[in-house]
Amino acid sequence: MSDIFKEVEEDLRRDKAADWWKRYSLYIYLVAAVVVLSTAGYQGWRAYDEKLRGEQSDAYSAALALIEDGNEAAGRQALRTLSDPSGSGYALLAALTEAHLAAEAGDTATAQDIWNQLAQNGSAPQAVSGLGALNAVMRDLDDGDPAELRGRLQPLAAPGAPYRFTALELLAAVALKDGDEEEAREILTEITDDPEAPASSRTRAAQLLAALPG
Repeated sequence: MSDIFKEVEEDLRRDKAADWWKRYSLYIYLVAAVVVLSTAGYQGWRAYDEKLRGEQSDAYSAALALIEDGNEAAGRQALRTLSDPSGSGYALLAALTEAHLAAEAGDTATAQDIWNQLAQNGSAPQAVSGLGALNAVMRDLDDGDPAELRGRLQPLAAPGAPYRFTALELLAAVALKDGDEEEAREILTEITDDPEAPASSRTRAAQLLAALPG
């Protein structure tokens, strides 16, 4: 009889976690999107572009001009020609921009493919490969295996990693999705107690802790 009560209790905990996930998953996606937009937004990269010249620079600027003029299809095609997620310089920059625009346009397959390639680019700066890995995980969050997602997020959450605190928030989300409230609490508490965490991350973690059932 005790086994039956235990199963019922576990089912209720899973249901609570699922309800929490439904309420807060969009919020978590938006948190991660802030990182994406601030790093890969093509407007920010254009300011950087003004410092450089050359054939690839001109091609990249021309692609952005097409997009800003409303000709997104032609602009994305121009970026695709220049893009190389396994490359460097403007080829890498074009890949970041192409992935960002594809995601905005709902072309998740293209965005996911580019993010995965960026994540595997061992010669890219950690901020770029980490961004690719973070976005690839974010796209798989709903349907991915929790253990596999944890394995991909843990290196991103290591001390000193550029997206550590966003990765920790996503690890907490994975734990909740998996019905492990205790793990989620530990991760969120780690964020709130870390003096190096941005104030916004600590605030979000505290709010999510307060929202946890029980």
